[in-house]
Amino acid sequence: MTASHPAPHGADDRAIPPTALLLGAAGVLPFVVLALAALLRLEDRVALPPGLARAGLVAYGVVIVSFLGGVRWGVGLSRPDKATWMFVVSVLAPIAAWGALFMPRPHDIAILVGCFLVLGISDVMLAAQGTVPRWYGTLRGILTTAVVAVLVFALAMLPLADLPQ
Repeated sequence: MTASHPAPHGADDRAIPPTALLLGAAGVLPFVVLALAALLRLEDRVALPPGLARAGLVAYGVVIVSFLGGVRWGVGLSRPDKATWMFVVSVLAPIAAWGALFMPRPHDIAILVGCFLVLGISDVMLAAQGTVPRWYGTLRGILTTAVVAVLVFALAMLPLADLPQ
């Protein structure tokens, strides 16, 4: 194949498939629930280890960044002209997110915000280039905005939850 491999999705103007929209939205819910649980210190109320909700929030973020990295592996498999870059990003994204597990507060969540922003912008660009369906870029823009908003909210509010009550 040559570098001028045609974009398979260039004219793809389909709407976001309902299943993708539903599952994508459902994937945002754990971010919301875990951020609120950490903010409200629900662990204290149900005899769970302190900080469990925050740790769960960070761990879930790492899992989702890894999933999004895997999407790039799939793009690389279907687009040999973009394979090297897609494979590199598919591996670097989860490694960067994994590093968040070992970072002190607030750097852990800040790393995840960066990962989601880079991957979200990248997905929108891939859609604009016709590398992936346009609906995917739209969906990722919506989901990235939601996840980053929740994480920034958590970044801003969670230090308040750490104050003595």
